[in-house]
Amino acid sequence: MNTSAQPNNSGLHASVQVSPSSMIGHVAKVKALEPLTSTCAPSLAEVTEYSEKRIMLRASRYMAVGTIVQLHLAGEFLLWKVLCCIPKGNCFYLGLELVDAVSHKR
Repeated sequence: MNTSAQPNNSGLHASVQVSPSSMIGHVAKVKALEPLTSTCAPSLAEVTEYSEKRIMLRASRYMAVGTIVQLHLAGEFLLWKVLCCIPKGNCFYLGLELVDAVSHKR
């Protein structure tokens, strides 16, 4: 991820004002929403990179590319999609992209 870009605000709800640099090092809870793993408890992960639409986490478990995950961070629950899962030592670096809400209008 490119950490040189400085977004104006976070991908979190507008009521939560968070600067990207203040999110680094925070602990998040991440839960895969796939049928086989959805019964597992959320895993703790550390934020290593953060921008408006993307985030990188250091986690203890593997997650397949394309998995939709629920992330609990800074008091908000949001859906993200796994873009990459890079093994390093005894952990995994998860690259996530914010999932845009889809409205169904009739």
